[in-house]
Amino acid sequence: MKIGISTRDVLKTSSDVLMFVTEEDVKKLNSRIVPGKFLLEAINANNFKGKKHTSIVVPVTTESFSKVVLVGLGKRKDVTLEIIRRSAHVGLRVFSSLKTKSFATMAPRLKIKHAKMVRAISDGLRLSNYEFDKYMTKEESKFFRIGTVMIHVPTETTELKQVLEFSSVSCNATNFARELQTDDADIVNPEYLVKVAKSVAKIGGMRIRVLNKAALKRAGLNLMLGVGQGSRFNSSLIIIEYKGDPKSKELVALVGKGITYDTGGLDIKTRGMGEMNMDMSGSAIVLATIGAISKLGFKKNVIAVAPVVENAVGVNSYKPGSVIKSYSGKTVEIGNTDAEGRLILADAMSYVIDKYKPTRVLDVATLTGSIMVALGYDYAGLFSTDSEVTELLRASEVTGELVWRMPLPDDYLEFMKSKKADLNNISTYPNHFAGSITASMFLKEFVGDVPWTHLDIAGTGMGKKRNFYWPQFGTGYGVRLLLEWLR
Repeated sequence: MKIGISTRDVLKTSSDVLMFVTEEDVKKLNSRIVPGKFLLEAINANNFKGKKHTSIVVPVTTESFSKVVLVGLGKRKDVTLEIIRRSAHVGLRVFSSLKTKSFATMAPRLKIKHAKMVRAISDGLRLSNYEFDKYMTKEESKFFRIGTVMIHVPTETTELKQVLEFSSVSCNATNFARELQTDDADIVNPEYLVKVAKSVAKIGGMRIRVLNKAALKRAGLNLMLGVGQGSRFNSSLIIIEYKGDPKSKELVALVGKGITYDTGGLDIKTRGMGEMNMDMSGSAIVLATIGAISKLGFKKNVIAVAPVVENAVGVNSYKPGSVIKSYSGKTVEIGNTDAEGRLILADAMSYVIDKYKPTRVLDVATLTGSIMVALGYDYAGLFSTDSEVTELLRASEVTGELVWRMPLPDDYLEFMKSKKADLNNISTYPNHFAGSITASMFLKEFVGDVPWTHLDIAGTGMGKKRNFYWPQFGTGYGVRLLLEWLR
């Protein structure tokens, strides 16, 4: 989708028009009819009040355009950036259903900084102009994508152009991640993700290193090898380096869980396996993020790390009760082969901290079903030892990718102790309660003193159904959040 800005009066455009209106605006429209009589008649006929996320289509026959779509924002004092993003989604979907290729809109007059509103509109439109319809064979079953939108503003500024560029890159990266998340697991397997990563690195002019099965064995990343040894696909550790500030000693490591399919291993899943192609969401997020970083030219040093593995059932599958020595030297008893994500993250983070010496580590993973029990589908669980994690919380407020900080109580590490190894990969907490916390305590054992943050996106990363601009299946949650945080 191409989105531009223009200072021309939106009502003098030749495009169809999307208008955002508050409840107060609708009351004014009843006494000030613009354009012509059409809006007033439609408002009265449909009893349209301007309540948030409601919409009506108003046919227009005497102007240079054929229709106006009104979308309500609710009460003026309650309008937020998230309401604007969702309202942009509502408007775009109306135009899509009408097979409209292009339209014009304008930023509503509110007590919100103009650049923030333009970005929110752009984000809402771009994220909504997406549907995973790759395998739909009938054209009428495919989503009708909007081609062009012009956002009309009072003054065209450099800041607005920068805002639109950031929106374009971050949303395209989000949609790129969504495609990887949602596609078939026999296509998006560990070997395929290596190819994708090489393409991302090449386009961005970045250095990439891939540790294949033999290299993993030489290096001693035995937890990764164990999880993947039942698969016909070879496991790999992907590391992409972006040096935006070579003089700086600061280095952020983004680590993404890359289980391309999770059967649960020999502790086979009894339900929900149909979604397990999306268990590589963390790796999709970090690959998309570093690709966007290179396009935006951030003055930061960042490495994207993706341990890519398939947890399959086979004659070579790793076994419950086995003890595996990790890269860090700690030994882990396999209490459950379905607690595999923490194993590959433990090895990946230990290795990267040892070899690359990052000053800050953030991992993102569809790690536990427990986080959905605690927070549902709208919030990711945030666990952190980083004193500057408030920056990430502020970024969450800007992007609408919600996080909730969870505790890391030292006492809970006891539940991850083993009677025959240093650690168990499954908790002994009664009834397996506090599963997301105990899993995080396990990960904490492998990062040492490096400031570390863990995002559990099991609820936010995989959409059960469409929720405004969040699609069903892979949501791309985290790309915009990480980009906002890093910039």
